Amino acid sequence: MDTVSRTPVQGRAARWVGRSPTGVRPYLELLRLDRPVGAWLLVVPGWIALGAIAGPRDGLLLGTLLLVYGVLSRGAACGLNDVLDARFDAQVPRTAGRPVASGRLTAGRALALCVVVGAAAPLVWGFWSLEAVVWAAAGAPLAALYPYMKRITHWPHVWLGITINWTVPLVYVLLTGRLGPGGGVLYGAMICWAVGTDVIYACQDREADVRAGVRSAAVLLGRRGSRVLVGGVYAGCAGLLVQFGFTAGLGPLYWPGLCVVAGQLGWQVWRADPADTGACGRAFATNPLCGLLILVAVLAGRVGTLG
Repeated sequence: MDTVSRTPVQGRAARWVGRSPTGVRPYLELLRLDRPVGAWLLVVPGWIALGAIAGPRDGLLLGTLLLVYGVLSRGAACGLNDVLDARFDAQVPRTAGRPVASGRLTAGRALALCVVVGAAAPLVWGFWSLEAVVWAAAGAPLAALYPYMKRITHWPHVWLGITINWTVPLVYVLLTGRLGPGGGVLYGAMICWAVGTDVIYACQDREADVRAGVRSAAVLLGRRGSRVLVGGVYAGCAGLLVQFGFTAGLGPLYWPGLCVVAGQLGWQVWRADPADTGACGRAFATNPLCGLLILVAVLAGRVGTLG
């Protein structure tokens, strides 16, 4: 089983899945319902975009739809990733217990579940508009190609950043008709953040990935280079969030919150020693909190403008 440090929410999810019937449990694990951190990292960027431009009514409805869409689409993507990477996962201690890699679930059954869940995810947006369904479905090929990136480049993290933050342009296009400068800056900030989080995540498996032939920036750059990279992209994230504050016209309450976010990102760089897999897991697991801190800062910056 995965050994990434668990947050309290993740611990409760794992216990719930662990108590499920034996025949059902591999399917729940395939969809990562026992490990919700990744779903939060997909949903929260969309919530941040909503916090920046949506009114209370649209924000509540779209935020709920984003949560359902995020859980379903992340589950389908992870399941497909497990089917395609089963041979590699079996060689990495942290992932060897996954349902397909361990043989608890056949690739055919896993793929069938991924197709059903993946097809259902965009339909959640049918409660909003056909345009939303089309835009959400357009992101599916990006997610489907991600597992192959680890075979052809040491930079799959960039592709993941583009994919996992698809909810940012989705929200902007739906509510304003275009991505616009503010949406583009926020999308860039979220991509930088995702690259950093994923490199920290990859550092847990660096040595096993070298043996298995899996590519990543952690493998390419080594321990010291990986830490420098994380620091660089996190600095880029913070810088773009500063620019976003000006571009989006956020008020003075945004800036203290952004300082807290910058401190949290800096703590991750300091704490996530690539030589310590446990420390990397614990640092990675704090990223849902980091995303929520960004959301709070954005909402604070909009005080007096919501209505």
